[in-house]
Amino acid sequence: MSATRLPPAQTAEPVPAPVRKRRPVWSRVLASPIAGTSVALIAVCGVLAAIAPDFATVGNVLNILLAASTLTVLACGLTVALIAGEIDLSVGSVEALTGSVAAVMIVTYGIPWPLAIVGGIAAGAAAGFVNGLFLTRFAVPSFVASLAMLSIASGAANLLTNGTSVFGLGSQFGFLGTGKVFGIPVPVLIAAVVAVVLAVTLRRTSFGLDVYAVGGNREAARLSGVGIASIKIKVLVLSGALAGLAGLIIAARLDSGSGTVGTQDLMAAIAAVVIGGTSLNGGVGSIGGSVVGALLIATIQNGLVLMNITAFWQQVAIGSLILIAALLERLSRLTLGGKPA
Repeated sequence: MSATRLPPAQTAEPVPAPVRKRRPVWSRVLASPIAGTSVALIAVCGVLAAIAPDFATVGNVLNILLAASTLTVLACGLTVALIAGEIDLSVGSVEALTGSVAAVMIVTYGIPWPLAIVGGIAAGAAAGFVNGLFLTRFAVPSFVASLAMLSIASGAANLLTNGTSVFGLGSQFGFLGTGKVFGIPVPVLIAAVVAVVLAVTLRRTSFGLDVYAVGGNREAARLSGVGIASIKIKVLVLSGALAGLAGLIIAARLDSGSGTVGTQDLMAAIAAVVIGGTSLNGGVGSIGGSVVGALLIATIQNGLVLMNITAFWQQVAIGSLILIAALLERLSRLTLGGKPA
């Protein structure tokens, strides 16, 4: 019986790995709002340094950092709320409220300044809690709840101060807004600490992951056991507390509390967050992007002042930046398929 000869085994030809086309530099910048905003910041600084002789001085750079510090604190709170799919429109009025609370506690009632700081931040957190309560218990959208709180906080601040400025908060409290540590203004250090802590919290803790999950896919987060209501209340409380901290810094810088201080900061804070890459639809955003956005806003405002351009143009510039950022986000998602950082 002859052995059956088997056909020789055929080896399959290796399949070449797909060649990934490298996207153009402009495409990658457009898909990364942090990179795009950083490039815009560098470009604006270069232009202003060329046309405004006083722009690139040490004193003016410190002025920009001081202006960006309170804006950064506000923007950080808004960033966390927006990532969770909510918005807090009351932050500017809460600034005024907390500064007024601290001023009345110190000047009118003689309460020690550390307790006044605690009281001011607590007032901001309470405003955020009310926003969250109406959102989660009564299904009132955060847009509506915080819009109502904007009016309530502004009115309460003016009631506390009788519509005037309360002066004389003292040098110890004033250190919060005017002091320096190793030559660095205290507000800048506070903003840096807030930004670093929140950046780590969002990226390295279960709370941060839950915030992204709730904003990105609420139903999937619920099925995963995430407490949706708890997360939404926490982010709004955080936003209110940070608005309170920003209000205290401003009150310390001005040595007064007033029902009008900070009420114009809402649009600038939203602009900083949006141009920094945080999506208004939730689930996408970063603290780093908001910090760069705040620096860009503060730099533009400073440059317009140095060039003696009316403050009305600042409003035009901020509104234009929001529109441009929204357009870039849409182009990034639909045209390039990228996700804002």
